[in-house]
Amino acid sequence: MGRAKRTAVIGKLRLKYPKNNWDANKSYTIYYEYNYNRAIIRRQSPFKARVREWNETANSGKGGLTNQYGDDYRRDTNRMLRFLSDMDNKIRDYADKHPNKLNQNIIHSLLFDAPLTRADEGRDFVQYVKDNLKTRLTENKIKQSRYENGMSGMKIFQEFLRSQGKGTYKDDSIYVGEISVELISDYIAYRKEVLKNENSTINHALTPIIIACHQAALKHYITEETYKEIKDKRVVEDASSVDDAGFDGKYLTRENLQKLVEFHDSDTEIRRKEYIEMFLFAFHTGGLRIVDVMTLQWKHIDFTKEEMRKVLIKTAKYQNQRNIVPLTTPAIKILKHWQKMGRRERFVFDLLPDDFDVKDPKKLYLARNNADRKVNQALKVVGIKMKLPFTLSFHVARHSFAINALNDKTHPLDMYQVSRLLGHSSTMVTEKVYADYITETLQDKMNDLHFDFLPDLDAGN
Repeated sequence: MGRAKRTAVIGKLRLKYPKNNWDANKSYTIYYEYNYNRAIIRRQSPFKARVREWNETANSGKGGLTNQYGDDYRRDTNRMLRFLSDMDNKIRDYADKHPNKLNQNIIHSLLFDAPLTRADEGRDFVQYVKDNLKTRLTENKIKQSRYENGMSGMKIFQEFLRSQGKGTYKDDSIYVGEISVELISDYIAYRKEVLKNENSTINHALTPIIIACHQAALKHYITEETYKEIKDKRVVEDASSVDDAGFDGKYLTRENLQKLVEFHDSDTEIRRKEYIEMFLFAFHTGGLRIVDVMTLQWKHIDFTKEEMRKVLIKTAKYQNQRNIVPLTTPAIKILKHWQKMGRRERFVFDLLPDDFDVKDPKKLYLARNNADRKVNQALKVVGIKMKLPFTLSFHVARHSFAINALNDKTHPLDMYQVSRLLGHSSTMVTEKVYADYITETLQDKMNDLHFDFLPDLDAGN
């Protein structure tokens, strides 16, 4: 007969209390315990119990809570047993992959998720997100303001871990591999209920986390399924809230716009040409957002008065009145072109079915995201073919209108006029968004005044 196969290492639950002098009214800590070659390895569980609430022979000798613990005795026992089961499997897998290498130090490392045995090599999640932000800043994928906002957001994430007792190897830290859908759900609840953040603020805070999780999934630090579920945790906002957070410097000059027109005329991809037409229509109508282009109806168009009257989706949050936009000749030509095609009876552009309920915020949010993704995928290709120094997206039409309107050499619009066309609640919003640009514009305006009231400064020298 051959040598008997070593029995698998199996953990148990241990209520740690003094055997001869315990307090009947005191709750003692429950530990996860492993015994290997006479060495005892323990890790503290998050649960405590009184001696009378504990049965060390329950669950085939693994131990468990009794009904004297309260209504949650089964649930909390099962949570501890699941942890043990997962740990038993990890130890067994390690022993199978590394024959004759298992020892008490390895078991300790597995039990405490130490770097020695982790797939993420013990990388700290908060630092991982910060490093990712730094890389994206260095590669000019984000601006300094977004980098700083991301770093500030991770400080709040650490405060969340610390205050809510969610930290693991440190009170304000977790490993990359420990990020989970449940943790993100709790973080969202913390920002909503404790910090009273709006949905748009929460989504901005989630963005660097989601991007870092994508990188972690690519490196197999977390599963692809975990990343996808975390990605879907973005809070449902109104359909236009992710907008006008600031001017990122991306806009088309007059020369760029002319090249875009030429690209359209020579392009053979029909749907891509149509997306360019939507982009140019947004530009010619005061920088409409994609959600307003998407929901534009024929009833909003008055060809006789040559104007568009529409309650802009975002504006409706603070003033439920129609925004009146004069229709320029290019805008009217685009409209009549689409009218002739007759794609929709209700909507101008074919981004929504005619029976779509625009009053359903969740459906509108999802539809906006879907349209945004499809249109921007096409525009990105256009930008690459045009050799633009940035990624072309639909939102660039909005910035392109604002910058060109403010800076037109012949007939510039003032800040109030641009603000009204953009649908901002006040000129203060417009000034905040285009703050960096306004300085240059003011310089040009001051020089155009030609104030030459200057004394002879050399007199008497």
